[in-house]
Amino acid sequence: MSPEYVSPFDDAKRVVDPLAARPQSLDGRHVVLLDIRKNRGSELLDRLEQLMRRGGATTSRISKEIFSKPASIQVIDEAVARADLVVEALAD
Repeated sequence: MSPEYVSPFDDAKRVVDPLAARPQSLDGRHVVLLDIRKNRGSELLDRLEQLMRRGGATTSRISKEIFSKPASIQVIDEAVARADLVVEALAD
């Protein structure tokens, strides 16, 4: 028997959100790097941070309390208040 993909979304009920507009450049933008605390996520963020700074962005980091739960309202509010863009790192 071949495996069958089952989507976790009910497409009949799900409203598709439009993608956020992408900036033409990172120059002068502040990027918050959100570490969700999965194994090796900080290594990914280290590399992304280097590349974004080369592109003219300033960066800062925040972390979720634990990877297995949604971010707290405080973490989300902090990211929104500080960032032009947010990158969330997932790794293992």
